[in-house]
Amino acid sequence: MEKDNAAVIERHRYLEVLHEFTMRQASMNSVDDICWNIAKTAIGELGFVDCVVYLMNEAHSELVQRAAHGNKNPGEREILDPIAIPVGEGIVGSVAETGVLERVEDTRDDERYILDDSFRCSELAVPILREGKVIGVLDSEHPEPHFFSDEDVKLFTTIAALASTRIDTALALERLEKQAEELIDARREAEAASKAKSRFLASISHDMRTPLTAILGYSKLAEEGASSQEQMAEWQRAIVTNAEYMADMVGNVLDLTVLESGQVSVSYDVIVLADWVADLGSLLNPRILQKGLSFRSSMARDVPGQIQCDKAKLTELTMNLLTNAVKYTVSGRVEFFMGLSTLDGRAALNLKVSDTGIGMSPDDLRVIFEPFTRVHDHEGFMNVEGTGLGLSIVELYVDALGGSITVTSVPGEGTCFDVVIPVLPAEEGEGSAAETELVQEPKGVAVKPTAVLKDRRILLCEDSETVATLVTLILERDGALVIHAENGESGMKHFSDSKEHFDVVITDIQMPVMDGYALASALRTEGWSKPIIALTAFATDQDADKCLNAGCSHYITKPIDVATFASQVARSLSDTHA
Repeated sequence: MEKDNAAVIERHRYLEVLHEFTMRQASMNSVDDICWNIAKTAIGELGFVDCVVYLMNEAHSELVQRAAHGNKNPGEREILDPIAIPVGEGIVGSVAETGVLERVEDTRDDERYILDDSFRCSELAVPILREGKVIGVLDSEHPEPHFFSDEDVKLFTTIAALASTRIDTALALERLEKQAEELIDARREAEAASKAKSRFLASISHDMRTPLTAILGYSKLAEEGASSQEQMAEWQRAIVTNAEYMADMVGNVLDLTVLESGQVSVSYDVIVLADWVADLGSLLNPRILQKGLSFRSSMARDVPGQIQCDKAKLTELTMNLLTNAVKYTVSGRVEFFMGLSTLDGRAALNLKVSDTGIGMSPDDLRVIFEPFTRVHDHEGFMNVEGTGLGLSIVELYVDALGGSITVTSVPGEGTCFDVVIPVLPAEEGEGSAAETELVQEPKGVAVKPTAVLKDRRILLCEDSETVATLVTLILERDGALVIHAENGESGMKHFSDSKEHFDVVITDIQMPVMDGYALASALRTEGWSKPIIALTAFATDQDADKCLNAGCSHYITKPIDVATFASQVARSLSDTHA
């Protein structure tokens, strides 16, 4: 009688545990919650000393441990030395393969037994089935042989059956969440790529229209004639310089594709280094003067007068480094040093470009050579021109030439690029290896006035010295008096001077310090109602709307038409804003 009562009590306890287990399962959605509920609530509270819940991996090739009870569970939701069992291997793997439970009375007699945390004589492995498919295995071991009873088999089978639907649903949700995360990541990557492409197209459009303004403008003036020989020579230099700049830019885009595909050829040109450095200086000087920086180039005494290297690639990678240095240096200096070195036993040219600019963080340095990346797209550098291809091209050219490049940088102090390029010796020619300061004073150009803008006072805000000179020449030829400011902040100072009275403001949009949007907004805030003409290389409808929303009354895109530009400005004076 007492034995029967004990059996009833034990069965009642089992039912209570199963009831509690089932009730908890009903509110659980995550795989981990469900599996740990099996191990801790069901198996643990039923008095079994050991249990591991195995689930099938996505490939259905092996079983992984997701929850445990006993020595395998040393801490909260912690599995000691988790293992994975291939389907078909061991007792657990066999159950997963056949879908049939196995009760091993003495594992010492079963060569399939896999030792995990410690050896135990009895093992009970029950499949977790969902619509006839094995999705996991509920496994328990005991130190004593012949431990698991028929009642235990029923309990484990019941627990596995009660949990199978919840586990299958949770696994499906887990897969969906993973897919959703992957889709979100893919969308973010696609959006980032789209934004990078848009920035690239906007930048390349802007940076091509600016030199086009100079090329077409000065070409038109030269075509009209009636200018001095000195003026013609100056215009021709501006045309050539800007045409070369455009050619380099287009070459950047084309070269990126070729270089990344590995299909690039290297030529060997004789380079007179003194002349080459002087050419670099003439290209860089307008930018240096515009920002009020100092620039020094120097060569070590042992550098030969001539070398052989791919001149186009050497020039482009060096100019990219120099212009970057100028872009991100607010005050101070940019230095260019050239010396001799060796690389892999070969004679090499060592080029160093250093600046006192804003510098870069370690995170910036990790991505600076990635295409379309501009690490300073923030704060005062939103309006810095460029496609984000410069340093990518530099690295690819350095690789193509068999060289090396390193960069050191300190935020707030500056950056130094160190490039080593293998070169071949060349027959010595003219040229000295002396240190040189490169400075250039812009010259004024006299023009013949007409009456279109006679006596009109115009404030021109334009950071490109070439474009500013051209626009000033065109406007003064038509009778205007032009005051030039290199950025919006300087323009506001001219505007605030009570001695100055302007009829119209012409402003570039992308300028350092204070851009055209901010200038137009500030002028309107001051109560100025006369025309503000946006003269910009940004040429989409959205760009036009942005200019007008900022306070501009008119919008003219670069390149300008020399024949009609003055008339366009004159027409703005007759509009209602004038």
